[in-house]
Order: sequence, then structure tokens, then C-alpha cells
Amino acid sequence: MVDDIRLPEKWSKGSAGGPEWRTDVVPTASGGEYREQRWSRPLWRYEIAHNIKSIDQMSDLRAFHLARRGRARSFLLKDWLDFSSAADGVSAAAATDQPLGTGTGAATQFQLVKRYPDSVSAYDRAIKWPVTGSLLVAVDGVPLGSGFSVNRGTGIVTFSSAPANGAVLTTGFYFDVPVRFDEDWLSVTWDTINSRSAGSVPLQEVRE
Repeated sequence: MVDDIRLPEKWSKGSAGGPEWRTDVVPTASGGEYREQRWSRPLWRYEIAHNIKSIDQMSDLRAFHLARRGRARSFLLKDWLDFSSAADGVSAAAATDQPLGTGTGAATQFQLVKRYPDSVSAYDRAIKWPVTGSLLVAVDGVPLGSGFSVNRGTGIVTFSSAPANGAVLTTGFYFDVPVRFDEDWLSVTWDTINSRSAGSVPLQEVRE
């Protein structure tokens, strides 16, 4: 279960993080290697400790950590390096940024994705937590003003009427990443009379 609450931006801005894959690499007798991809999707990991300094900030983080019961309850994170449907991850979203699908004349539901292009092997990332009110949709390049909705938690876009057969559907949006604290223990250090710090506050993406 994901608590529909975003980690305050004052803590997430400037955080370090990115995707991690799981690949087994086994050397062979001839000096080559055998590689087995264990995960079909990466997990994003983050570290936010360096953004939390003041006594008030640390008190707020402690309350947030307690409310999540440590690692038990997940929440939402704005990844400041990749929060937009735009190709660079940070520019303003546009209705033609990302592919949504092709109309069949019958289908009304389509999964929101962000595509990371590559000439050999592009990667499509399912987006399940678009920011409320940010979704833009276009049909054959023409933006729609209404007639669609999106479910936060699944990222399923539903049209009130099925798009025509062959219609090219595209989207633009901002999105959050569902994460959890990666440690049940929140370790806080007394630095000065007016300052506290946390040795490490790692976060890990969750797959519901």
C-alpha cells in the first residue's frame, strides 16, 4: 500500500539516486562471461540525508518516518532529475511527449508510460503515480480538453469514448515515484546546538 503523500520537496530536492538493475555475471573458463538479467525492470534508489540539517527539519523527518512505521508504509517522491514526460525529464510536459497507444475503436483504457529512447533497445517505464491535474492527452497530435481520466496508483488512462481505430494516442504529464524508507532505524546526530544531521536516509522504489 502506498500512502498518497509526497515527501516534502525541501528534502527531495538535490537528492542522489537512479535506477539499479540486477544482473548475474558468471566468468567462463575461456575468459568470456555469461550474463543473466534477473530483473525485467530496474529499481530506483535514492539518498536524501544531506538535505536535512536544521532542528525543525529533523523533527519533521522523524515524524514522517514514524508515520510511515519505518519501512512498513510507502510514500511518494519527486525525483528532481526525472519527474516530467519530457525527454530530458525536467522540461515542461507537452501532450505529444510520450506514446500512449493506438486506438482500436473498442479499447478505452491504456497504460501510462515514459519511453527512454535508444536506437537498439528502448525502455518503457510504466508510470503509476501521475501528479494530479498534470495529465495532457492528444489524439493524432491534437490535444484533448476533456473526455479522459487517469487512475493514480495504476496509471491507467480511461477515455469516455473509445478512440478511433488507428488513432495515435500520446500524453504528457508529471509523475512521482512510489518509495519506502530502506531502513527501519532513523539515526540522528547532534552536530551543534542549532543543527542535527542524519547519517544515512536511503529510499527504495516499491513495486506494488
